Amino acid sequence: MSEIQPLMNALHPSVADRVDPQFAEIYTKYQAPRLRADQVTYEEYNADRSKYTFAIAPGPTPEVGCIKLFQIPVSEPAGEITVQLFAPTVEAIEAGSFRTADGKLPAHVNFHGGGFVIGNLKSDEPWCRKVCQAVGCIILNVDYRLAPEYPHPVPLTDSWTALKWVFDNAQKLLIDTSRVSIGGVSAGGNLAAVLALLARDEPDMPKLVLQMLICPAVDTRFIPLEGPCDPSVPYESYIKDEFAPCLPLNRLRWFYNLWLGTDMEKRKKTTADFHASPILASSHADLAPASVHIAGVDTLRSEGIAYHELLKKSCTPSTLKIYEGCGHPFGGWDGELDKAKEFVQDTISALKFGNKV
Repeated sequence: MSEIQPLMNALHPSVADRVDPQFAEIYTKYQAPRLRADQVTYEEYNADRSKYTFAIAPGPTPEVGCIKLFQIPVSEPAGEITVQLFAPTVEAIEAGSFRTADGKLPAHVNFHGGGFVIGNLKSDEPWCRKVCQAVGCIILNVDYRLAPEYPHPVPLTDSWTALKWVFDNAQKLLIDTSRVSIGGVSAGGNLAAVLALLARDEPDMPKLVLQMLICPAVDTRFIPLEGPCDPSVPYESYIKDEFAPCLPLNRLRWFYNLWLGTDMEKRKKTTADFHASPILASSHADLAPASVHIAGVDTLRSEGIAYHELLKKSCTPSTLKIYEGCGHPFGGWDGELDKAKEFVQDTISALKFGNKV
């Protein structure tokens, strides 16, 4: 413990005794020395955005069969986004045994995290490669547009356009439309949760087989423009984990102010709608089964658990796993963190289960 104690002291006292020692060591090595975007002026952040993304420490990333980039037209406002396709090797396809008689594969559509403000295709590329090869499925990684230039609902409308594009082009992409899943981390988990609701209500869209929600943001009503949360908020982690490593309340507040704006009247209306807060949808029945993965020391912990419980109450199948002692971006540290390695294997297992022939 003597070697770990100085590392634990780098964490806020309110959370230090709940952080996994191995997570603390990696956090101190990679993340603690870096300034977060919310700790510098916006001008400094904007001058080098990549400098302020979450640090990752991925394990070995396998070669895949091929990687292709597609430019997808989007609207409101008009423009285009990139969708990155990972296809498995022939050996991975054969090992996975998920290919149909006509040569089609299941597909998972991934939406990266970053508070709707940071992140890009590189953010989840290590995970995409691993899962592509381990499952033997196609992975589509969506580079939706980001705030503050493109605030809510643009990231969502971009992502919805991308999902519809996947189905519309499934024949060309050799995708089995009866086995398409969606998912994402944090902001990406928010997008996946909302898209699962939209997909359920889209008459011509095949039913999704899985929604993978990783540390998702599902209720945006209670994050203040400044200062701490009201003690009466329904989510304990907003108070208990206000100073959580990697995603303290101040960082979450910074993201939301850029994504949702600071006009309080407009924001109240926006956050009360399920397009920003999927937990507020009128019904959560008949949705794609959920696989929910939660970090144990995270401002978003409580709302992720609440969403899982709401899905189950609504008779939508949902499984929950909490990675105790870990902070928000732990899943990207599988090169060194045992619980991140466990997380990667858990997501692979979930996709294999969801994509059974």
